[in-house]
Amino acid sequence: MKHLLLSLLIAASANAEDIVKKYNGLFMSVSTATPDIHYLRIEGKTYAEKPEEAEKLHDADFAKIIEGTKSQSIYEISAKGGVLTHNAIDSLMGQRELRKLNLARNKTIDDEACKKIAAYLPRLQNLNLYGTSVSDKGLTYLLDLQGLRTLHLFDTKVSWSAANELRAKMESISGNDDLEITVGHGTPPLGSIKHGEFLRASYQKNTNDGKLKGNSGVKILENEKPVSNNKYEEDLKKEATDPILNDETP
Repeated sequence: MKHLLLSLLIAASANAEDIVKKYNGLFMSVSTATPDIHYLRIEGKTYAEKPEEAEKLHDADFAKIIEGTKSQSIYEISAKGGVLTHNAIDSLMGQRELRKLNLARNKTIDDEACKKIAAYLPRLQNLNLYGTSVSDKGLTYLLDLQGLRTLHLFDTKVSWSAANELRAKMESISGNDDLEITVGHGTPPLGSIKHGEFLRASYQKNTNDGKLKGNSGVKILENEKPVSNNKYEEDLKKEATDPILNDETP
């Protein structure tokens, strides 16, 4: 019985390796210092001379890959541009070390996937849902990801107001003030509240010290001092409805 189980594990691992190659993927250790923690990258479709002959990454193949690596912890997964659904997330149950998950351009990833991500991957820090079908409802599930640091939602059904509300709730409920969210489509960026407070404090200090931050660094005003702090005060008032934060995009 023991030898049979070992044979099955070896067969599953070999099959997973073949599927990774099929999608021009890569499965490797994150570093020599952490040989038991792995990085998995899979292309969203197979190579084919004719585009119509390419096979898109689907739930069954994704599950076989994860199942074949079950005895090894995964730190980061990138599986973009396939046709994965919430069923693919079931195979990630037990991957407690997973910190980064990129599901961009899987249009079939929806709110149910968000529910499972939050339930199975509580220690997730980076989540890319660009080009998926996630909506405002899906964000309500992500509140359980208390360690989330970056969330990309460009080209989804998520509204800017819902994303902004999620960021605020993360701070008030779980104390997470370091979450950055990108929504796109001309909306104001939602940088981390922690970083925003640091920038405002630095801006105020530079203003008080007679410094202006230009494109080439900090410029010292030698012969004159700022007349007032009106610009800073106006920025503070504006932030109530239009946060002034960093402009990083996904």
